[in-house]
Amino acid sequence: MRLNINDSDQLDSPTDAEIRICIKELGPDQFLVLTLQEGCFVQTYHNADGSFELEYRQGEANRHYHLDSTRITVADVVRAFSLFLTQSEELAIAWDWQLLSFGPDVQLVDESTQPDRDSIVEYNGVLMSADWPQEIEDAQELRGYRMHGEPFDRVLHSVSDPIGKQDELCQECGVKIGQFHVPGCQQEDCPRCAGKLVQCSCEIDID
Repeated sequence: MRLNINDSDQLDSPTDAEIRICIKELGPDQFLVLTLQEGCFVQTYHNADGSFELEYRQGEANRHYHLDSTRITVADVVRAFSLFLTQSEELAIAWDWQLLSFGPDVQLVDESTQPDRDSIVEYNGVLMSADWPQEIEDAQELRGYRMHGEPFDRVLHSVSDPIGKQDELCQECGVKIGQFHVPGCQQEDCPRCAGKLVQCSCEIDID
């Protein structure tokens, strides 16, 4: 298994003790994802108000479940991750899990399929066109710009983005907090002047 710590660090084959420490030290607006394989994971997000989101998925997109954050404690998060780590069947019955539903008119496409460009897929827990997740993945490989002859690190999506909420994706390009915006997104901050990159006068050098 692999533990993703807020997209800033990863632990391969984490122990139960290591996971407990990570949950205890998880700060506001940070997340943990424990993954067995693609489409099979448990994840939590620490909201700014101190509450937690808790979800798990077992395979296809129609087996993605979540809990009411108002009823989740740190102890629940610890227990859920521990049960998932041991692949205990108790995880499915220990809480009143609710199926994540996106409405009857939406076609959910599993990662194992090859959807056409007009399909709708689930990615980062939301729905988007089938070709957009690859745009998001490609954007993570572009870590900086060269502007006016100087190198600058790109600015990550954060809660300060005006149309983004602290527990949601960027409403413009769909990236998570802590990810790089898709180039051209109107919400990406310029690393040189701190204005919006698509609006400021800073220029990206083209090789």
